[in-house]
This record gives sequence, structure tokens and C-alpha cells, in this order.
Amino acid sequence: MNFRVSLIGIAAALAGVAAAQPAAQPAAQPAAQPAAVIRFANKSLDQLSGTLEGLSADRIVWNSPILEKPAPFWLKNILEVSLPATPPEFNATHEATLTLMNGDCVRGQVAAVTDDTITLDTWYAGRLGFRRVMVKEVAIDARPSLVFSGPTGLDGWSQSAKTAPWTYEYGVLRTSANQGVGIGREVGLPDECSIGFDVAWRGPLMFNFNFFTDDPAAESPTSGYQISCQGSYASIRRQNAGMQGSDVSNIPEFKENEKVRLEVRASRLTGNVCLYVNGRFAALWKDPGVAKAKLGKCIQFVPQGNETLRVSAIKVASWDGILEEFSDENAAMLGMGMGFRRFQMGNGKQQPTLPEPKPKPAADGRMKLRNGDSIGGEVTSIVDGVISIKTPFAEVKLPVARVRNIILKPAPLEEPIRRNGDVRAWFGDGSSIVFCFDAMSRDVITGHSQTFGSASFKLAAFNRIEFNIYDPQIADLRAKQGL
Repeated sequence: MNFRVSLIGIAAALAGVAAAQPAAQPAAQPAAQPAAVIRFANKSLDQLSGTLEGLSADRIVWNSPILEKPAPFWLKNILEVSLPATPPEFNATHEATLTLMNGDCVRGQVAAVTDDTITLDTWYAGRLGFRRVMVKEVAIDARPSLVFSGPTGLDGWSQSAKTAPWTYEYGVLRTSANQGVGIGREVGLPDECSIGFDVAWRGPLMFNFNFFTDDPAAESPTSGYQISCQGSYASIRRQNAGMQGSDVSNIPEFKENEKVRLEVRASRLTGNVCLYVNGRFAALWKDPGVAKAKLGKCIQFVPQGNETLRVSAIKVASWDGILEEFSDENAAMLGMGMGFRRFQMGNGKQQPTLPEPKPKPAADGRMKLRNGDSIGGEVTSIVDGVISIKTPFAEVKLPVARVRNIILKPAPLEEPIRRNGDVRAWFGDGSSIVFCFDAMSRDVITGHSQTFGSASFKLAAFNRIEFNIYDPQIADLRAKQGL
């Protein structure tokens, strides 16, 4: 693994071994694992590969091939450690995302909802109960068959230049000043698929996302589709089809942020392509010539500017092809092949365009369903993936996977108190959780928080743990590195 070492920086961070204050003793030796990286909080952000051997309230014990023996370092001088996260096999029918008041997002399966607590079943910490007053919202995603989740390294990825400018670190694919040099891979895209990923950038957003292509290393793919994101707009075209582009969709999130979550839902059976930005429906295109299209099973990310671009939390899954949140009238139009936005063909003639599809609004206090309907009532129980809702007319039972969100009882929301010893632990999917560190054993880290009480987390769930998260100087270091 690539690492950078400054003897001065390391010496400043060393805890030392004083008679009056012996060094923290390592916890039980972890099993052999891929090398992790410790990054120091100095201006050059020195880093050292190795393995995490122990952790206490004020020191971390690190083992490295360049050290004679495991060495303790003061936590006050540590920015973070990266770890070899191990994603689990996922077989649940849904995934709930809790957005917390401190900005964290935590994922799992909904086990129970009461006026006081939202409970998740998680693979990394068992059953976790979160205080209602510290939860902003609960969103539900159906989880069909997952095809690909990553990145976990550069293995399997192909770059469209011999210089290979794309790098991998902390679960992120990163490149800078390499306009037009793409990175892609064969992920076995199903005929109907959902492709989600986080993209972060500096300056104006300028990048292309290619999918259904058959050559992940091509500088100019000749198959599949290309979604082009430029400034605050997105457009789509089919590769090598004499197409000049499509109607342009305005995406305000591109101008207001420097990081977004994109999801593309595409069908090579119907030609429908949907774009979601931060969970919001943003565009729907239809290719009337999809039956003649040359399509493959690869994805590719291609920067179009000279600024840093980062891609992470990629999830590819099958899709049922159902267009959610649209009125029956809009759905009927699409069913007749009229399409909301048709691709513009090479003869320069604009294809007929219908008005933007309008999502069916759900009244306040009503839960949205995946088919676009909504339902009002009180959640009475959630058992074995089935939610029971008491409505004014009858009790309704639904699979949780059919629900898009859960309406929580109004409550005065609170943010948790910031404590010395708080760390921010990042999961492999890009979500994170803040807690006050208590102890570490062989493969478990234990902590507590006002948000969820006490919990023991599998160390394998995390790919990064940040320290000194409230220190403004260290926060500046993180910001400069885009961490």
C-alpha cells in the first residue's frame, strides 16, 4: 500500500514510554488482515501503513513494518485511520436510512417504531434503538438483488490511459487534472438496473457517466448511453447512434453542492432512463430506438474538467422497471410510448416532448408507497418485515419494502452533546456514525452516544475512523484534502 512517512511528524505524535505513564497495552492481537493506514494531523498529512493493534482514550497503538515493535501515538496528533472494511452478504428485502440531527446517516432494517424510539436491526451492531428526538427522518429503499457494491480497490477497474491517473483510497476512486481519462468496469448490468453512487468535485461539476457500454477502458465508448453533467444541467445520449443529445434537465443540486448522490434507473427493454439526485426525481428520458441499440454490461466514469473528482459508494442492483411517483395519466402516456423526454436524433428534428412528469404529492402526515400512492395512519407494529398501519378505516399490513418513508410523530428535535472522545466512524457505503469511544477488543469497538445509548460495533464494518472531530484546525486539514 502507498504510504508517506516523515520522521519528524511521527516523532511528534509518539506517545513515548514514561515510567509514570506507561504506554497503552495493545488489545488482543487481531488476526492477519490487509494493511490499514494511519494519518497524522500535521501539515504534510504524513501517513504510515500497518495494522491497528490497540486503542485507548488518549492513545492508539500501531504496528508497521518500518517500526521495531508496535508503537503508541497520542490521539491528539492523529487525523484518522483507514481500515480494511469487509462488506457483508445482504439478503434483506429493504434498507432503512435514518438521518440523524448531527448529520449522520445510519442504515439497517426497521425493527420497530414507537413515539420514543426507532429501532434498527444491523449486521454491524445488532439491534440499535435511536431516540426519536434525534432522528430527522426515516427513508426506506427496496433492496432487490445486489449486483455490485464498491469500490474496495483498483482491482477489476480499467482506465482509459496508460498513465492510470485514477487512484483508490478510503473507499473512494479519485482523479484530478485528467480531463477525459475514464475508469470503468464490467459489473454485469441486468437488463433493468439501478446504479447509485456518490460523486464529489471542486468547482463546477463536469463529468460523464457511461452505462450499458461494452468497453470500460475505451476513451470514446461506441456502445451504451452517456449521461453528461455540466454545470447545473444533465443530458443523455446513446453512443455512436448519430444522436446530438437530448433535452437538457436543470439540476439545482449540482450548483448548490459539491457532493451529491446520483441514481440511474435504466431499462434496455423499454428505453426508460430515470435520474435521481439526492433521492429526488430529477429527469426521465425515453429512447424510442432502444431495440436497435448496441448495449453492454459495463459502467464508466469520465471527468470533463481539470478539477478533482471523487466517486464512491457505488451500488448496482436489479430494478423492477416500475416508474415510481407518477400519476396514472403520466404512466399511461409512457405506456403508449409517448415518452416524457425523447432523445433528439441526428437529423436535428426534435422529437415530440410532453411536459415534465409531476410526482404525485403525498399530504402531510401520509406515508408514500413505492407505487406512488400514499397512506395515512399510525404505525402500530413492525414484525418480520411487515408493517401494520392503523388507518381511520381498517388496519393495513404491508411489506416494509413497499414503503418509501415512515412518518414520525412530531417532536422537538435535539442534537446530541459534543463530548471529548467522540469519534466519527465511516461505513464502507459512505454512511457514518458519531459516538464517544469506550474500548476496543480484538475485532470490536465499543462506544456510547445520547442518540443510541451504548453499542458494540464490528471493526470490520468501518473503513475509516476520524479523531479530534471538533478541532477546527484539524477540520481545516480534512477540508484541504477533501476528506
